[in-house]
Amino acid sequence: MATLYHNISGELTQELLAPGDNVKLSSISLSNTDSTHLGIVDLYIEKKLTGKFYLMKGVEIPVKTTLVHDFTMDNSTEEFGLYIKLTKTTTFTLTGSIDVTGANTSVPGSGTAFLTELSVGDEIVVTGETRIVNAITSDTAATVSKAWTSDLANDTSPDCNPVAPIDVIIS
Repeated sequence: MATLYHNISGELTQELLAPGDNVKLSSISLSNTDSTHLGIVDLYIEKKLTGKFYLMKGVEIPVKTTLVHDFTMDNSTEEFGLYIKLTKTTTFTLTGSIDVTGANTSVPGSGTAFLTELSVGDEIVVTGETRIVNAITSDTAATVSKAWTSDLANDTSPDCNPVAPIDVIIS
């Protein structure tokens, strides 16, 4: 079997193997690639009409750690799929302030530490608006995946809802 690779970020449930992909697997490796945030993972098999079977539920994967889970699965029938869900960890207040000007995707920081405090896929909350971090270019510049509604008041205590990205290797 060929090795399959996925980089998962954000809190949505994502399909790793669709029913009928005709993949036989013997192990799955989950690596927390984040340098600051704990990864929390649900990994489950879902069978049509009968529900979910959790292989891992709420498993914490520490920073820069890999977890290998050995098991056998054959999803050559149309019955089984393999899914992963990442969960947010504890919300914290970011260093510095964010002053959004205009309806755009820019995250202009002042005295911020985006490179050490944020990861792509994290949610940030600025003046009550929540957005997902799309890119981080410096300690004071980042972008989000959806434009802010307009100018937002200078937020001196923006929050971060971290979701650590996880690399998944299926073999």
